[in-house]
Amino acid sequence: MPVVDYGAMPEFPMRPGITGKWIASRERGADGVGVLANTIQAGCGAPLHRHEYEEIILIEAGKIWVEMDNVRTTATPGQCVIIPANAAHAWGNEGPEVLRVLFVWNSPEPFAPGKSTYLEGAPPAVT
Repeated sequence: MPVVDYGAMPEFPMRPGITGKWIASRERGADGVGVLANTIQAGCGAPLHRHEYEEIILIEAGKIWVEMDNVRTTATPGQCVIIPANAAHAWGNEGPEVLRVLFVWNSPEPFAPGKSTYLEGAPPAVT
């Protein structure tokens, strides 16, 4: 039974203005789930993309916008956004404060080849 001290883990750069750290992944001992913590600066986000599985976004601090099917919604701390499998979506920091979120997927490697498709832009750096 792995215990992951994610509070002590350093963040790695994923995109301009976005850092992350893997809380649960195959590397950390998870077989069926991936959990990624992100810190997102104001005005930064992810371009339009989709995953072959559901994505859960838990908001810890700040305000996130999520757009799916040309509908934009916002969520704040204590809320979560559930994105259906294969739904094209984009998200970003509504600002002005730093956004902190947890992403959860039922895949320990959600960005592995064939698992995610970027319809705009490029996939993030994930290590």
